[in-house]
Amino acid sequence: MVQSRSSGDGLLAILPIHFDLPAHAIPLHTFVRTAEQAEVIIASLNRELFDGKLKYEMLVLPPQEGSFKSRIGVYLFGGWLAVWTFTESDIGQAFIRGLTLQEPAHWAEQAGSAIREQIVSNDDDGNTGEADDASADDEANCHAAAEFLVDATKSFLQTDVAELESVGITTTRFRDGFSARNEFYEACAATPDIRAVGFEDEPVFPINRSGFARLQVVLPPVKDENDEPWLTDIVDLKVTSPNWEREDRHRSWKARDAKGRERLFRIEDEEFWGLVKAEQLNIHIMDTIKVQWAFQGKASSPKNIRVLRVLEFNGDVLSDALDDNALAAILGAHSEIATDQGDLFADRGGQRVE
Repeated sequence: MVQSRSSGDGLLAILPIHFDLPAHAIPLHTFVRTAEQAEVIIASLNRELFDGKLKYEMLVLPPQEGSFKSRIGVYLFGGWLAVWTFTESDIGQAFIRGLTLQEPAHWAEQAGSAIREQIVSNDDDGNTGEADDASADDEANCHAAAEFLVDATKSFLQTDVAELESVGITTTRFRDGFSARNEFYEACAATPDIRAVGFEDEPVFPINRSGFARLQVVLPPVKDENDEPWLTDIVDLKVTSPNWEREDRHRSWKARDAKGRERLFRIEDEEFWGLVKAEQLNIHIMDTIKVQWAFQGKASSPKNIRVLRVLEFNGDVLSDALDDNALAAILGAHSEIATDQGDLFADRGGQRVE
């Protein structure tokens, strides 16, 4: 069980990195490198499994006397519902069986009926946002969610790549996480006094020096973003920070989508900028716009967002959407998304994006 303690409106879950070595000291750079790579792995799991919805802070705690443990604290204070939504899914069930140190029944018990009812209620309402993080049960919910996150991190650090890939944790999708794991074990291997590593408070060290090399994997080449397919959609946005300087390449437009998620983008619509120059827009303190945009990545976490057409501005119709031929002329290969939900292990080539 992960050690934890509540703290105000959040929860601290502890990930011990236990070094087996003859002395009670290690080089500073080994301590820093291993701690930093654990943080990268946690960020990768949060991004790829929970769409970056977990709100947390990483802390370094003092080692316990009589051993050398790098004790990493995960201070989780929001986004817990994303964990239980994931564990209730088919993909989440496969993930639990293949990666975490607990059985699915354990996490189902941690989630409890109240959380499952919240998940069903959100699905029925079409609401995929987080639950109210100010409820009286937040501390218990964050406690269990933090345990899951730390348990998954511990398993990621010590599970063979073939087993990880069998549940969808591939070196392509989780390249950042595997790169961090490589560097973690490179740091251990470069410190001759480290005989083995474990991830419990007890002196249990399942990864010996031969395991340092075994758990390092060959990574695929970094994917050139220019080769990623473009996805298109029409969305409504509330502008929170416009940028009326068209030639300013340092600051993007900032807005929130229908689910309250922050989006950064650039507007490439010539007709729109013509109206701006002619001062023919009805500008409010908080503008609302309907746009046709293109982006790369997942629908839930788009990147390189390009607004190709501003269709409406504060309710005033400005133009029609571009048809498929016009989109192809601008973007080349592209596809239109079906919904804004995203899919954890969807094909990112545009054939199946939900």
